Amino acid sequence: MDKLVILGAQWGDEGKGKIVDLLSEHYDITVRYQGGSNAGHTVVVNGEKFILHLLPTGILHEHVIGVIAQGMVVDLEVLKEEIEELERKGLPVKERLVISDRVHLVMPYHKVLDALFEKKRGIGTTLRGIGPAYMFKYGRKGIRISDLYDEKRFYSLLEENIDFVKNICEKVFCEKFELDVKEIYEKQLSIFNEIKENVKDVFRFLTRTEKSVLFEGAQGTLLDIDMGTYPYVTSSNSSALGLSNGTGLSPKYFSDAYLVGVAKAYLTRVGEGPFPTELKGELGERLRELGGEYGSTTGRPRRCGWLDLVALRYAVEVNGLDALIITKLDVLDSFEEIKVCVAYELDGKVIDYFPASYTDISRVKPVYKTLKGWKKNTKGIRNISELPEGAREYIRLIEEFTGVPVIMLSTGPKREEFVWLREILKTKRSYS
Repeated sequence: MDKLVILGAQWGDEGKGKIVDLLSEHYDITVRYQGGSNAGHTVVVNGEKFILHLLPTGILHEHVIGVIAQGMVVDLEVLKEEIEELERKGLPVKERLVISDRVHLVMPYHKVLDALFEKKRGIGTTLRGIGPAYMFKYGRKGIRISDLYDEKRFYSLLEENIDFVKNICEKVFCEKFELDVKEIYEKQLSIFNEIKENVKDVFRFLTRTEKSVLFEGAQGTLLDIDMGTYPYVTSSNSSALGLSNGTGLSPKYFSDAYLVGVAKAYLTRVGEGPFPTELKGELGERLRELGGEYGSTTGRPRRCGWLDLVALRYAVEVNGLDALIITKLDVLDSFEEIKVCVAYELDGKVIDYFPASYTDISRVKPVYKTLKGWKKNTKGIRNISELPEGAREYIRLIEEFTGVPVIMLSTGPKREEFVWLREILKTKRSYS
């Protein structure tokens, strides 16, 4: 298949980085199209951990062209550090990187605003300036990377925005504001001049290529600005809704794409917001420690709970998913019993849908189906025949409830730790 889309089917942190790394070997181009450095995709290659925040994960394969598309907001300082880190490790990046001339930039004053807003009303953001950068974009006060070609215009836009933020800080929040226009101007231009040759019209690049393309989503469907648990969401369309507006490509372009959702065998969430199946006691702590559930971007401990099939089916329907990939099945290996949410109870009534209302989703109680644990090791298995019957039953339940097949299990953090249940690629690498 020439077009593959990998999306998060939960609240992010599903293990997309490892999956994209694994599958992008079979593609020529990988595209990130929304979010910013609030994303953190972790991949382990030959025992070495890579955490990517802005670069597409496929860039770890030396034949792959990595694309940062227009729907992203880019912190040039973070991007520079990320490029340099990979090149220090012997991986050439700049010669294979394409950056949309339409991307909006995350500026230091966005981070100042992010901290102030979070202090006033905690959403649980990463404090990386992503939300304010999108606010400026839609408020028509954003600065796009193409604006840096015209240095005079760039300085004028910067000066106007810094004055605007300074007034907010000092007159609304009564906080000091100490950012210097000239310092920001010079630093941004310096980095821009290093990557100027990588800046291109990504819309034209993608519509004219005959190469195979993998599209890499960040965060997850339940964090989508429109379809997620608003207001405790990210600032972009982290579902399939972001594909067209994040790339400029017509919806018809994706009509022959294969859409795959990545979901954990249980559920996690970072930051605030409703979480019907959250386990707050000993079981939640056990899941967190077994799964190593700490944010790759912030290091914050993730909230943990049982798999929510109502929410997962909602993600399947919102995205029009063709299949699922389940990660971290091995984290459940030691449990005597495993619960799965198959419905919600709201005001004494059983419902089978994911509510839009923040009030409703905050009040629902999960209706569980209890399965017997398989109590056998699945970590690192490479063959379907090694999968315990209890684990097979667990996967069958997911498939029956969501209506789509589970095509792969990720059985550990390493690149080679996976097992195909249904092969979707014409060829696959032989790991040995």
